[in-house]
Amino acid sequence: MSIPDDPMERKKWMLRLWHEHGERFAVFHPDEQPLPPADVWHSDMYEPYGPEPDQEGRFDPRVIRHLRWWEDTRRFLRERFGLHISPYYLFDCLAGKYQGRFSDEIAEKGERHWYVRALRMGAFMYDGKVGVGFSCRSRRCQRIKCPLNLQRKKNDQKRLNRVDLFELLQIFCGEQKMPLSKAVSEVSAVFDLPLHDFGSPYYAIPKEAFVKLLNNYRDDISRLIKNFRNRCTGKRSQLVYFIRKPPPEISQNHFCFPQSIVAEGTLEGINHPAVILYLHLLVIRLEATIANRPFSIPTPAEIETDTEVGGYKISRRSAQRYLEHLESVGLLPDKNPRENV
Repeated sequence: MSIPDDPMERKKWMLRLWHEHGERFAVFHPDEQPLPPADVWHSDMYEPYGPEPDQEGRFDPRVIRHLRWWEDTRRFLRERFGLHISPYYLFDCLAGKYQGRFSDEIAEKGERHWYVRALRMGAFMYDGKVGVGFSCRSRRCQRIKCPLNLQRKKNDQKRLNRVDLFELLQIFCGEQKMPLSKAVSEVSAVFDLPLHDFGSPYYAIPKEAFVKLLNNYRDDISRLIKNFRNRCTGKRSQLVYFIRKPPPEISQNHFCFPQSIVAEGTLEGINHPAVILYLHLLVIRLEATIANRPFSIPTPAEIETDTEVGGYKISRRSAQRYLEHLESVGLLPDKNPRENV
């Protein structure tokens, strides 16, 4: 077997070889192969994210994927949830316990079997480097919304082959009860490691889909608001986290909207054609941030020009009326800087 020349491919090959070793010599099934010895591979494989703190002494939260936190991760799960991780690094899923029964139409005893030793802890690839993660082996579980669920493939939905500790907490408790900020706070306290937040959550909508949405429902604001909400919360939109700017691979083809405008019913509060302008202002404000230039409320003439280029033209006269309405409900930043626009 030849060793790949490409560094990233070589790392993937080494991890695959480690898993195959357990099966070949009847030691472990590949899915249950335990952590490889720390002195086997070059140390740079153990740095999925830079371990250096920022100016405030806080670390990127994803640094906890580092294999040096292997035992601390086990300790966290034991102390926080009372979980016993077997010598083969298998443990029960707690989604049923914390999120409640999946369905009263399914026998409770049968549903309990979904979660028994369903999860495994292992060494997974993150951005070409090895880190601590978790995967699911349950072939019975019907919780399709879980990103690890094996049934997702059968329903043509994207399935994650691994999640990190923060995502595991969300799987157990649900994203509403365990937002990423809370998960980071809990892990930071137990690990005694100061971590900064991932940032604020945004819905990433493909640019073409956004323009089509505005043009299809611009004459029916109630349907526009409803379909925008459905678009954000449905499986066709991605939830991304960032502090100031979205990742380039997202901003290139998507418009990003704060999750808060959906969760807090901001568009329903506007309930006026000015919703179109409000969404446009969110778009151009983020574009200004990406380009490192200051943002200011455009004039009606500028709005007409910009939206015509964008493919959802707002006339100068309409723009003036929409600006006045947004000002009246407190959604212009120079009038109420705490708002999202």
